[in-house]
Amino acid sequence: MSTFFFLMWALCLVVALFLQIAANFANDYSDGMRGVDASRADDAQAASDAGTLGQHDHDIHLAPSSASQSASGPSRLVASGTDPMRVLMASIVSAVLACDAGLAIVMLTRQWWLIAVGVLCLLAGWFYVGGKHPYGYRGLGGAAVFVFFGLVATLGTEYVLVSRITAMGVCGAVSAGASACVVLGVNNMRDLRSDAAAGKRTLTVILGRRAASALMLGELLVSMVALCAAVMILKSPLGICGALLAFSIAVVCVNDVWNCGAPDVSDDELASVVDFRAMFHHAIGFSVALTIGYALCLTAF
Repeated sequence: MSTFFFLMWALCLVVALFLQIAANFANDYSDGMRGVDASRADDAQAASDAGTLGQHDHDIHLAPSSASQSASGPSRLVASGTDPMRVLMASIVSAVLACDAGLAIVMLTRQWWLIAVGVLCLLAGWFYVGGKHPYGYRGLGGAAVFVFFGLVATLGTEYVLVSRITAMGVCGAVSAGASACVVLGVNNMRDLRSDAAAGKRTLTVILGRRAASALMLGELLVSMVALCAAVMILKSPLGICGALLAFSIAVVCVNDVWNCGAPDVSDDELASVVDFRAMFHHAIGFSVALTIGYALCLTAF
């Protein structure tokens, strides 16, 4: 492979990385300014108190910080007292770095239409929870994640690298989008109670815990089916090894999701039954295993 290929690959990686960072900072800023994260902070404090009580009353050695993070995730910047303008500036700087890399790709490939794609990505990242009518508050976050983290990111990268879109690329895009939706679903399941209290109607809030759990199971299945399709298309023996690795982690994720949808657990009891931090790590591990599977499939070329 040529130096030009690896340069394009590195620039695509920079675009994806800094767009993700920019979106995370923007989400933190917007949610913090709306006060959505305030209720999460209250939940975290309640979980911390519960962990401390458990230590004294039942001699259970659960660190309060672990309890609070499992219940409501890592502390948010704005909600924890960070200057909102600093968070917003971090988002802008990250977006600028992504744009710089994106413009370099456009100039080197002469594919000017990619500018429009980049603008759409920036708008999608900001209006996810920003602006007067954020679509993430209307249950459309999952659809946006599938489109931009799956289809646009994967197929856009493939087109920049090889100037075409292949069946392998489509399978990878579907897997990436579906697995990203699983990660988003874990976060939304963790924040179910606080999001509902704050009026943030994520798809998990709209569907309810059990239906949302079923949706995540479906997304896991779609990711695996797409990887298996890629293995069959390319007839890659090593791809089978990658698929088996992804399947083994998918089984762990299925168990996590199954616990989330357990009918004998109420929404209020969910945080004490499910370790969301471990569940998040399993979902990320599944995404990594999918990546390894597709990389092994590429040995067929």
